[in-house]
Amino acid sequence: MGAGIVATLLVGVGILHIVPGVVALSPRRASTAYGTVVTDRDLELLLRHRAVLLAMVGFGLVVGAVVPAARALTITAGIVSTATFLVLTAVIGPGRLNARTLRVARADVIALVALVGAGLVALAN
Repeated sequence: MGAGIVATLLVGVGILHIVPGVVALSPRRASTAYGTVVTDRDLELLLRHRAVLLAMVGFGLVVGAVVPAARALTITAGIVSTATFLVLTAVIGPGRLNARTLRVARADVIALVALVGAGLVALAN
């Protein structure tokens, strides 16, 4: 039963990380996702690269859902990725960010709780 819970959490958080990967293929989606205007090619490059990295973490989490030997590594990567965004949000100050970026932060809080929960359940099994 615990393995099913872990797998479900990892797939859910994995999908949450994969979806922003569309920005890598269509940088105009960054405006929709983050409420950010891509003003130059440098910002476009950074956002597209971020999208690829998020998608990689997401695919890793999905792999971890079906390959138990990969779970520790993928859960750790997911926690680092998600927690980093939340720490940076706190450092910048939520009051200085737009509503769409704060929505991403709220989703990351849920993702972080799910990943920590998955890690704890995996350790217990």
